[in-house]
Amino acid sequence: MQNSDSGERISEAGFDLDQVDRLLTTTRAVRKRLDFDRWVSDDLIFECIDLAEQAPTGGNDASRRWIVIRDQELKDQLGELYAEVGTIFINARGRLDGTGHPKEHIVSSSAYLVENYAKAPALVMLAIWGIHDDSGRPGLFDSAIPSAWSFNLALRSRGLGTAYATMLNNKSEEVAELLGMPPGLTTLVCFPVAYTKGTDFSAAPRRPASEITYFDQWGFTRQRPSDDGTARVADGQGVVAEIDTDARPRAVWDVITDISMPAQFSEEFLGAEWTSEGDPGVGSTFRGRNSIPDVFDWETDCIVTAWEERTAFEWRVTDTENPGAVWRFDLAEQGGGSRLRFSMLIGQENNGTVPMALRDPAKEQRVLNRRRDVLRANMQRVVEGVKAIVDGD
Repeated sequence: MQNSDSGERISEAGFDLDQVDRLLTTTRAVRKRLDFDRWVSDDLIFECIDLAEQAPTGGNDASRRWIVIRDQELKDQLGELYAEVGTIFINARGRLDGTGHPKEHIVSSSAYLVENYAKAPALVMLAIWGIHDDSGRPGLFDSAIPSAWSFNLALRSRGLGTAYATMLNNKSEEVAELLGMPPGLTTLVCFPVAYTKGTDFSAAPRRPASEITYFDQWGFTRQRPSDDGTARVADGQGVVAEIDTDARPRAVWDVITDISMPAQFSEEFLGAEWTSEGDPGVGSTFRGRNSIPDVFDWETDCIVTAWEERTAFEWRVTDTENPGAVWRFDLAEQGGGSRLRFSMLIGQENNGTVPMALRDPAKEQRVLNRRRDVLRANMQRVVEGVKAIVDGD
């Protein structure tokens, strides 16, 4: 990467990275800010489709087809079908409006689109020759989804927007009849295309790459980039175990904040007791007991550093500034249930793993990974145990 005289970041390939990154991070699903009163020309739609068709295609087989719906009567009929499927958003909006619920905004926005879908200047449907057979084999959708996203990017770069609207896929027979589509096609998405009201869209909150990227083994995280690609203490090595449950966050929260609960499932953790008084929260302390059979037993003094009701419970071992480890439960709504994330970060000091790993640089990665193998196995047992408790398995 090189800086031009104007201060722009120019990649080795010659791209202005600031502009490219802005396009990639601010292409949002747009619903309430679609300008239904402004005309969108066919020239512009052709231009965006031409760009979208440059997306990779399996076997270089040009099987994608695009249908632009302009006729208002047809749009109204498609809007009615869309609303039949989208009733769930209309009903949910009435329950969530004004509650501050995490899904309030997305539900309200989706309900708005359900009510106004047919008002878009153009509905642009992407279809592909072939029938999806639920076999799990790649090919059909893999050849269409990249093109669909490129279409979104092309729209955004020209001041237009859309939402990835797929609910008409639940009405495929009715849609095919309305649009005169022959057998043998699969529809993927029908975009409501319009100019946007303003262009000042922002990046969405997302987990950083360091939390959702695993190196060499599932669940092995790295807090910082490695200079040589290997696992090093200095780069912050961690472990993640995740699981989905049918239970709501309230029920899961009650289980994961029982500090002795993991002892039911872990082969190393024996239990814990609160050492501070009062209701638990940030600053509370507890002592944990651990054992590696036939090796050694030890205790850890822990400090709660995050306590967000039904969302996050984090504690640090030994010292908040230089912890031996950082452990954390995160909860998020997932459909009608919850996703539980159990993570840990090996500290730079105040633990037994680091001295062993640093004793011989040639064996540093091996020592870290062996320890993480054990941690991952126990953490997976814990999240599976939590699921069994809350789901009643």
